[in-house]
Amino acid sequence: MTGDLMPRANAAPPAAAVTDIASAAYGVQTPGTVSLPYLRTVLDYGEAAGITPADQLVLAGLDPALLDSAAGPATRIGVAHYLTLLDALERAAGDPLAGLHAGAAFRPRHYAEMGYVVLTTPTLREAILQGIRYEVLANDIGRTRLHETPQGAWMTWEAQHGPLSRHAHELHMATWICFSRWLLGEGFFAERIEFPHAPPPGGHTGDYAQVFGCPVAFNAGRHAMHIDPALLARPSMQADAQMQTQMTRIAQAQLRALEADGAGEIAQARAFISAALHRGEVPIAAVAAHLRLPVRTLQRRLQAQGLNYSALVDGVRRTQAEHHLADPAISLAQLAMLLGFSEQSAFSHAFKRWTQETPNAWRKRLLGRAPG
Repeated sequence: MTGDLMPRANAAPPAAAVTDIASAAYGVQTPGTVSLPYLRTVLDYGEAAGITPADQLVLAGLDPALLDSAAGPATRIGVAHYLTLLDALERAAGDPLAGLHAGAAFRPRHYAEMGYVVLTTPTLREAILQGIRYEVLANDIGRTRLHETPQGAWMTWEAQHGPLSRHAHELHMATWICFSRWLLGEGFFAERIEFPHAPPPGGHTGDYAQVFGCPVAFNAGRHAMHIDPALLARPSMQADAQMQTQMTRIAQAQLRALEADGAGEIAQARAFISAALHRGEVPIAAVAAHLRLPVRTLQRRLQAQGLNYSALVDGVRRTQAEHHLADPAISLAQLAMLLGFSEQSAFSHAFKRWTQETPNAWRKRLLGRAPG
């Protein structure tokens, strides 16, 4: 294994954060999230094509300051932004196969600790099962299943929150091809690929053959990868029991934290509120409708986390306020509007309640000047 594939064995769990600043072309009503490391699969591809990560986030309707966040699975991005970014890169990079090519450049770090859990398993079958077990840490937009019969084996990926774009499907499929080569060595892993979408204009048969090395069927009604069942028992070339134990411990803690957050529902609520604040107050009914929950159910789930709706909104506002105060180009009046306050004084009173400091004093201290 090369040095850029394996992290240090004492890697610490990343800090938790939830960031989703702006609405995107797919609409904030679209549920589901991806982790920031998973989004970096796309950002790294775009950067290699000459588009800075900050510019890509703007294309996706996200705040470029997201790049300053701790790059851990707990940092979640609304699927609408993810899909918008893939579409935007097709245009900006002039690449009709942006998703396929981004997935083909996938690295284990794009799955964070989960990636190294998969990579260091003893066999290919265990690698797939561990990937399924911790899949939600990377994204909850689709669900992978492994099917085994005497006649063959195949993996499927089913969208969980409505249809996904061609780019999203092709990126996901290509990531598993990358994993297979790290696990088993060079050579081709899949016997047949099936996609639910139509082929891109022009076909691009050679690009698909280069990435997958097997027949590819479009308009197949499902997302599936057929594999030789004999491969499932093959040992992983990257098996490392000590590394896997440590990475599994971290991934398991992350999974517990996400499950404690209402299986991501509270994270999605925060993301929705964050995206909608600039329009003013965000009623709980709007958040509940976004999550497809009755208001009372959402209230009960907040209570289970020791929260009420007012505290949830306060937390989102405070996080955004502290983030934007680091940018001196944003005036306090502008920030108050971004956070949905009717006037600057209301924002100032709320911020002092949160931090025991005025926004101006906080900004001056943050920028290294003594408050005057």
